[in-house]
Amino acid sequence: MARSLFFSPQKATKIHKSALTVLEKTGVKLDHEEAEALFLMAGATKDDEGRILIPKHMVAEALEKAHPEIQMYNRDGVKSIRVINGKTYFGPGSDALYNIDRDSSERRNSSLSDVANNVSLADGLDGFDFIMSMALPQDVDHHKIYPTVFAEMVKNTTKPIVTTLTTFEDIKSIHKIASIVAGGEEQLKAKPFFLAYLEPISPLKMDRSSTERLLYCAEAGIPMMFAAGANSGSGAPITPEGGVVQGTAESLAGLVLALLKNEDTKFVYGANTSSVDMKSMLVCYGAPEWYKTVAMYADMGKYYNLPSWGTAGCSDAFFVNAQAAMEAYEGILFALQSGSTLVHDVGYLAHGELYDARMLILSDLMIDRARHILKSADLSENNLAVDVIDEVARRDDLYLAHPHTVERFREALWMPPSFIERRKTEEREHSSELTELLSEEVGRLLNNHKPKELPEGKVQQIDQYLEAL
Repeated sequence: MARSLFFSPQKATKIHKSALTVLEKTGVKLDHEEAEALFLMAGATKDDEGRILIPKHMVAEALEKAHPEIQMYNRDGVKSIRVINGKTYFGPGSDALYNIDRDSSERRNSSLSDVANNVSLADGLDGFDFIMSMALPQDVDHHKIYPTVFAEMVKNTTKPIVTTLTTFEDIKSIHKIASIVAGGEEQLKAKPFFLAYLEPISPLKMDRSSTERLLYCAEAGIPMMFAAGANSGSGAPITPEGGVVQGTAESLAGLVLALLKNEDTKFVYGANTSSVDMKSMLVCYGAPEWYKTVAMYADMGKYYNLPSWGTAGCSDAFFVNAQAAMEAYEGILFALQSGSTLVHDVGYLAHGELYDARMLILSDLMIDRARHILKSADLSENNLAVDVIDEVARRDDLYLAHPHTVERFREALWMPPSFIERRKTEEREHSSELTELLSEEVGRLLNNHKPKELPEGKVQQIDQYLEAL
């Protein structure tokens, strides 16, 4: 398991106690009758302003009951990622308003074809363990955007999915589509292949819509996270530590309510706490503060023995350039070192508004490189190579032709993908720009990788259902 980067057990206890104080003293603003009744019957109180104050014992009881692990399956019902604290899985982001056109290299509004192409691309990249949509298509009827996007994802990947949604009708429709794919609601509950990405409103507001969705997921057995955008300077205190206290309180309030509805609820702890740029008022996707708070939430995940929600591999840059690579790689390293569990937003550009398929290829490369760098040291006799050193040194030779080198170099060394050029200096005039190489690789993968098709009968059922919405 990855070590704690910021919070020792003592410091984590202080963060936890601070979050408990927030829930007990400030509470949450709630606009849902059933949720209010569940809270009050379990021991919460309602103050003069109508806020629900959640006592410490309710949080303790919820944490005692919470599942430390979520076994996710792929679309075909085969075991896939084991969502548990200390294991790190990467996935892209979701509702990008814009995508870079592959033919013109110009920014344009996202379309449904971007969902299909980006998901298909990520399906073929080993660095991506789960999938999100990477586009908010403008060519789909507004009232059925999220069910349509979810359907496009399941048609183009077998990997587990994290899905966004904005209304109660969205989650019901997505649940219906997922049940068609799984063969029924009970089969889906037994072998879930998607998690619902739910968000309260910071600071400390459980609005009616998000609460309805949370209760539906709890009742239906849909794994979920309740991850607020507790961004420092706007929806949360300016200090990263204060943002994590508030984000923790918001997440724990969701956990308590979900378990009051159904004790078998599978829940991912955490929130999104980046900084807000004080000049532009934009939420920063490549800021060091976000990567720092991802590690803080991972540390608290260890404290709670719950999987945590994280972010990495994204940038505020508008192009695939040195800034994008620097910011993205920094986040990937931090996520792996901290043991953040579900790490999304990989490949996002332009403050979370833009996807460029070339960034997916570059991110996949960076994930592979980072995993290699942080791989645990192997002190086996074969790796320590004492006998090999003796043989080569006594022959006054080099290691290049030794069997140990021949047998082990592919696993001992990081082998860059074939499209990365390593030319000799004198050949540099024939080298290509990285973006050109990435463009070529995008085309090659989209032409050669064909995601496993969903059975035609299920595709027809899904299309008919969407048609009727």
